[in-house]
Amino acid sequence: MKPLNILGLIIFSAGALALIGFGLYEFFEDTTVPLIIRWGIICLILGTIIMLISLIIERLKDKRD
Repeated sequence: MKPLNILGLIIFSAGALALIGFGLYEFFEDTTVPLIIRWGIICLILGTIIMLISLIIERLKDKRD
């Protein structure tokens, strides 16, 4: 990857993480949301993260071979 692409990806990721983090913070601070919905959102997010990490690891292994 070119250095400029890496820099752009880092800046984009930082901005996305900041917005997602703020949104999650506000969501979990709201006491009107039922607990089951909160746990459901947590499970969806963690499941997505685990699948993305698994996909990245698989792609990196395929690239090495």
